[in-house]
Amino acid sequence: MKKITLAAMLLIATTLFAQVPKKIVVEHFTNTRCSICANANPTLYSNLVAHPQILHLAIHPSSPYSSCLLSQQNNPDNDDRTNYYGIYGGTPVVVVQGTIVTPTQNYSNPAIFTPYEGQTSPFAITISQQKFGADSIQSTITVKTVATHSYTNLKLFAALAEDTVFYTSPNGESLHHDVFRESLFNATGMNVAVPATVGDSLVYNVTTTANPLWNLARIYTIAILQVDATKEVIQAEAVPANQGNITTGLNTLDAIKGSIFPNPTNGLVNIQLAENGSYTLQVIATDGKLVKSGQFTKQTVVDLTALPKGAYSIIISNQTGRITKQVVIN
Repeated sequence: MKKITLAAMLLIATTLFAQVPKKIVVEHFTNTRCSICANANPTLYSNLVAHPQILHLAIHPSSPYSSCLLSQQNNPDNDDRTNYYGIYGGTPVVVVQGTIVTPTQNYSNPAIFTPYEGQTSPFAITISQQKFGADSIQSTITVKTVATHSYTNLKLFAALAEDTVFYTSPNGESLHHDVFRESLFNATGMNVAVPATVGDSLVYNVTTTANPLWNLARIYTIAILQVDATKEVIQAEAVPANQGNITTGLNTLDAIKGSIFPNPTNGLVNIQLAENGSYTLQVIATDGKLVKSGQFTKQTVVDLTALPKGAYSIIISNQTGRITKQVVIN
């Protein structure tokens, strides 16, 4: 559940009329069951490591593989963002500054970024975020006019992303970078009437309840301002995942030691932990729905036989940490 507020702040124009550097953003459409992606992605990641100033967001559409776990965890947003560029149906595809870079091009070649380097923008985007407890994050996105321009309406896309997801997927990838988790407005962006006066700003505050499948400590906010008709990126920004503190709740992740087995299972799952204590159990389906919950001490057997076959996340937590395990019911 999200709570969104907007404050249109009319600030006194300063003497700063110069444009600011334009951030480059790469939207990367991939799939955890795509073998071609497994071969192409490492070369793209190496290229991005060599260009640390470039922003990156990985989107997982449901086509050509609808059983992609990361796609299933937010299928509508992933598919809507893919359809926004008209590229639904094949992966991998890279979009740089709103321009499609086809798979036939070499994703390891720095030249794919060259046309967009050294550009400037009449807008500056700043983002701050604050994480509360173990279940919510507030993102504040400010779009400020810093130079004269002729734009009227633009699209503002903003999202939460997880900087690293540790999941050994069917195509062999075990690290998934900058995974698109949820759009803050909608996946195609929100229409915004950008201020015409230098120094004026638009400020958006969005509070989002975290999905239990996310590692909240790794969640960050990214924003992209672009022209709807051409998809040209006018400005972009992101904040590190560690900006903003988790003030209460679980602040030591993966601190619980134990075993969850068998996997795959026919529906009965054994949980054996190393230490006695009071633990909370959650079972989450791929669509993010809580399908089973409860309390236990050191060990228990969880009966999932009534659930449909497929992948589920078992989350065990207490006041010191949590452990997450994906299990498959055959």
